[in-house]
Amino acid sequence: MRFAAVGLATALVYAVLVVWVPLLPGNLYVPLLDLGKITGYTWPAAFTFLAIVAALYVLYALGYVLVRNGHAATAAIFATATVFAIELIGAYPATAVDVFGYIAHGRLLAIHGVNPFTVAPAAYPTDTILPFLAFPTEPSQYGPLWVLLGDALALLSRTNLLTEILAYKVTAAVAHVASAALIMGIRSHIGGTPCQAKASAYLFLWNPLLLWEMVGNAHNDGLMMLGGVAALWLLTHSKYVLVLPALALGALVKLPVIVLAPLIGLTLWQRKKSAAIEGFWLALILAVVVYRPFWEGTNTLTALRRTDLFTASLGSVLRLSLSPQLGSDTATSLARAISLGAFGIVLGMTLLRVLRRGPRPLREVDTLGYLTMLAAALLATTWFQAWYLVWPLALAAPLPDGRRHLEAALLSLGGFLQYFVFIYLWVIGVFPPIESLALQLAAFLGIVGPPVLGVVLWRYAALTTHTKEVVGAD
Repeated sequence: MRFAAVGLATALVYAVLVVWVPLLPGNLYVPLLDLGKITGYTWPAAFTFLAIVAALYVLYALGYVLVRNGHAATAAIFATATVFAIELIGAYPATAVDVFGYIAHGRLLAIHGVNPFTVAPAAYPTDTILPFLAFPTEPSQYGPLWVLLGDALALLSRTNLLTEILAYKVTAAVAHVASAALIMGIRSHIGGTPCQAKASAYLFLWNPLLLWEMVGNAHNDGLMMLGGVAALWLLTHSKYVLVLPALALGALVKLPVIVLAPLIGLTLWQRKKSAAIEGFWLALILAVVVYRPFWEGTNTLTALRRTDLFTASLGSVLRLSLSPQLGSDTATSLARAISLGAFGIVLGMTLLRVLRRGPRPLREVDTLGYLTMLAAALLATTWFQAWYLVWPLALAAPLPDGRRHLEAALLSLGGFLQYFVFIYLWVIGVFPPIESLALQLAAFLGIVGPPVLGVVLWRYAALTTHTKEVVGAD
């Protein structure tokens, strides 16, 4: 009954959010809208945003405690989250316009009959989707599986914008629920009670940022991470030959999940060398077959073309800090090198840990995968976006470590705080109108501040408890 009450209250908050930024009747057909344009760049709108986010996270925390304590059935967890997703299908994608880019690239193949990897939407100025695009001169930045899916959805929708938006939202919602089901299966297999397995699924499925980004904004990162989570599920269930092909499927939607390949490949090699070799060749053949219809040389590989962009990241803070002394070009190169170097160190340490100790328990492999994807989002990506947090959160959820759950949940809260900084504080005038170090630092601290504070408090609580136990024993 208590969980049902939390679910009902959460559904009401999402209803308020959808009414605040509705897809229909008029927002859908106005190009390049965002949260600030819809709600107004005012302090009342800013506080309303914070109130909605705060309410969702308080309810999210209450629900997590109830699930951990055995007060929620699996069906109730998934059914309520499905209700939230259905609600968010009715929300305008108010913090990202990526879904309109998906539509444009799907139309390139389905309607115009050209290669989306080598032709940009701007080549067809009469296409009605063009005014909605933030990057009309860019070809697709994703993988061939995503392009093929976009082709299918464009043919199904027949250039009806509403139908296309709904199709992408439903696809993202299905991927979100499917990932949660796999996460529950992973947690059940690597250890833990049924309540703990349900808590892992809940942590991912009910997460407010993920629901907003995957369904509200219809991002494809959830579908990408479905491949990563499927690979981990197959690994935990000893279906070794299929692990790397599953990971490849995710990477053929969007590339970043490929950073897990060294860790997972090494883990497979230690467990069953023949399966690792077979899986590698299957994954490679899959990639060749899917890429072949689009291949026009290395120009087809477009996924890394935005590496010169910086925002809300360690790299952006370093770049603006160093620019006055070194100049913009040198500062940019150095900031990128430091960020990628830091990511390389994390990746190297995870691989060394596996190499030095031999086959590791699967929960430790998941932990190393989580740290790898966390570093990919916060270090390797200089152009950080809130929806990238699905990368680490999808691997944090199956872990049997409550501290990691708290860390991931608070990190997702930081994603919303980044929006608060850029959409409201910047435009209202708290920061200068031009890009500044103060702005980028505030956005970066908004992201990493909550999880850092949470970990500090967690360790303080653990130390206090330990001290009391020692004193009591004396």
